Amino acid sequence: MYQFAGFSKPDFEVFLIPDFHERMSTLRTMVRPKLAMLGDDLAPRLEEISGHVMYPHTASHARRRVNPPDDTWVAFSRSERGYKRYAHFEVGIGLDGVFVRFSVKPESDEDKASLLHYISDSGIDAFELKDPKTVYYYENDHGIGGQDVSSLTQADVPEILEKARLKSRGLSVGILFDRDDPVLKTAQFVTRAHNAIRHLSPLYAGTMAARVHG
Repeated sequence: MYQFAGFSKPDFEVFLIPDFHERMSTLRTMVRPKLAMLGDDLAPRLEEISGHVMYPHTASHARRRVNPPDDTWVAFSRSERGYKRYAHFEVGIGLDGVFVRFSVKPESDEDKASLLHYISDSGIDAFELKDPKTVYYYENDHGIGGQDVSSLTQADVPEILEKARLKSRGLSVGILFDRDDPVLKTAQFVTRAHNAIRHLSPLYAGTMAARVHG
């Protein structure tokens, strides 16, 4: 039995709260506990995908002082200490829905280099990712301005690599669920998120393999 029982309409509408302190307080009391439960439910299931323990980390947004976040998430990494320096998966929520992403951030120097090595070697095959929903490539680690991976060609790979090599850039690939999707309202989303991560996992596996052989 899962702890996570689903998201509800008020969880999405938190992101309409204009006041910084009120939105942050409501995120902490209403949304973050649900993400923590989702993380605890999902983390053990991700070990068979990754081949090692995956630790859940619920975003705290502790550095924010003025602008409240437009989304929040639970991340899964191989480090108990954190996730920003490592290739990781994220399951998060914003006003319009829920996302499941594979991501490397600018500060994940070694893992980003390994991912780019894998993409360079694999070419467009690195983005042969299948899920019942559209899989999007983002030229950043924030899930902004996505492109359907099925529209990418080998000719796009050099530009993908060039942009991701910039010190200020990360890279992410993910799947979106509209806020009205019924699966988000039940514990069945744990299984659906697990499957989405499994479909994104070739990028993680490629990154880990490149670390070993690089």
